[in-house]
Amino acid sequence: MAEASGPSFTEQYAAKACSLGLTVVILGAIVAALSGQLYQFGVVGLMPAFDVLRYSIYALGAGAVICTIGFIFGLIAFKSDVLSNAANGLLGIIIAGAVFLVPYSQMSRNAPPIHEVTTDFDNPPAFVDIVPLRVATNAANPPEYVPVIKGFGRTVDVMQTQKDVYPDIQPLRFEGMNYEAVFEKALQGVEDMNWTLVSANPQLGRIEAYEKTAWFGFIDDVVIRVEETPMAYEIDIRSKSRVGFGDIGANAARVMKYLQKVGGGPGH
Repeated sequence: MAEASGPSFTEQYAAKACSLGLTVVILGAIVAALSGQLYQFGVVGLMPAFDVLRYSIYALGAGAVICTIGFIFGLIAFKSDVLSNAANGLLGIIIAGAVFLVPYSQMSRNAPPIHEVTTDFDNPPAFVDIVPLRVATNAANPPEYVPVIKGFGRTVDVMQTQKDVYPDIQPLRFEGMNYEAVFEKALQGVEDMNWTLVSANPQLGRIEAYEKTAWFGFIDDVVIRVEETPMAYEIDIRSKSRVGFGDIGANAARVMKYLQKVGGGPGH
């Protein structure tokens, strides 16, 4: 009687490639997740953390390629039983794709290279109570509104860029409401956005808060101003990153979401 033959070369290669690829993908995913924590807890600087993230993405790509090759060999070798024998390859492809989508979704916004937005260019709301917090965290960007920024070999007109890219960022105007109701509406918007409140001064019409990202721990500061204008009260808002030349559209997205929440209710 003829002895049963062992796994073919294709079957062995498929299984090994899928396992190897999945291992590389998992390691890449772990390193990618750690890159933000390394920066957030002061282990490495921002640029080294970005380097760690970049190389982890390379690892994810390499692992995904190995998984794809292994899975293709699995299709050839195992045919209808491929999921039982080359599942690691498919799992690696899925994990790599899911992890890669996180930074890709951020970078694919095609956001302009600015790190602050405001609803009032002539008199941008000023940070006051939040300034000591910026100093304590060694914020690279100054608290003042900077209409022109330079870096990475380029000069950016922040004001004109915002006007061109985000024309919908405009002050909120409330008619037929008293000051207290408008201020409360502005403050409620901060709570609805889940920002960390720093101060709320109804006498001065100023609210200050910040938002911290979970991954890298980036902090963007927000100041809101409520003031009287002819026949109405107006809410202005300004959002600015503490670090970074650009913000991949985070400040604009934050301000637009706030304006929609506060301006979409009754009385506006």
